[in-house]
Amino acid sequence: MLPLPRLTPAWVISETEDGAARTAAEFVRRLQARRWRVTSPGSEALSKEHDLAFVDLGAAGPLSGHELSALFEQAGKLDIPLLLTGPASLLADLPVLSDLRPLPVLPERLFQWWGPERADEEMIRNLPPTPITRVTAGQRWAMVETENTVGLAAMPLLASGQASDTPANTGTDYIGAPLRALAERLRMPAGIERSLACAAINAGNLAPDGGSADDGLLPEAGSGTDRTVIVGRFPDLARKRPGAVVLEKYPGPDDLPADAAPYVIPGTDHLVVTSSAWSNGTLAGLLRLASGSRVTLVGPGTPLQPALHAYGIQRLAGFVVADRERTREVIAAGGGVKAFKPHGRQVVLTEE
Repeated sequence: MLPLPRLTPAWVISETEDGAARTAAEFVRRLQARRWRVTSPGSEALSKEHDLAFVDLGAAGPLSGHELSALFEQAGKLDIPLLLTGPASLLADLPVLSDLRPLPVLPERLFQWWGPERADEEMIRNLPPTPITRVTAGQRWAMVETENTVGLAAMPLLASGQASDTPANTGTDYIGAPLRALAERLRMPAGIERSLACAAINAGNLAPDGGSADDGLLPEAGSGTDRTVIVGRFPDLARKRPGAVVLEKYPGPDDLPADAAPYVIPGTDHLVVTSSAWSNGTLAGLLRLASGSRVTLVGPGTPLQPALHAYGIQRLAGFVVADRERTREVIAAGGGVKAFKPHGRQVVLTEE
């Protein structure tokens, strides 16, 4: 199982101390509402069960350098992220009081500090306890079904770029189990199990109403000649996004290799990412590179969860299955998006 990344202790900074405290408190409430366990040292003892320790030094009263050092040490031993806010003068004095060096974080960057890697964990925790009724693992796509919902995700590719061979009866052991039992495999590295977990996450989403003619690849209104980077070689990109830089794991003559991402993504205006990057575990790294960019996640495997907007994805362009029997047949036979697209509808969720 992959662990969550360790976080440097952070200090929220704002134009006013009250503003910083309000922002931090709202961030904490947002995490608690999404099933993260947050504690304030002093109200209860820190333990490994906690996901975050939050300290408002302005409300709690000043702590001595010794007390702050003990707090940092305890949080570090338990591997609990630490978030602080308080008078700016105290932050300035910290290097004098001790060896503490918390990372100053602007309010709008709190979820960037918290990390896109934690989006997967959040989605696992918030799945409904709905039982799985069927799992279909094709060569190219996976499909997880409950009585009322369907979720899709891309299957891994071989080193050759071809679809992998999937063992017969893959995932059938999860039939009758709650979605979370399979979705917890999202904590695994790229592979068949992680792809099935992504499909389970998507099966836990309520399908939005309506549809969209927009597949997420066309430029947004007013984007003009903004610089765009696209992760994944989609059909008809020359027409839809002329001039875009395309990154591809198996690059063609007009593409750059995927490992060029650190050189072309930072500073771009728009980043369009295939949802396969989520199923293969590379999405979080791309989101870290895209700080300040407007990001669109595209493809039938896109999780249609508005909660993801906080993690730096402004547009979620996904797919809702309408005819599950026909879609299942296509996926079981090894078909791809072009073959099952007529059996559903496109949906785009945009951050308000």
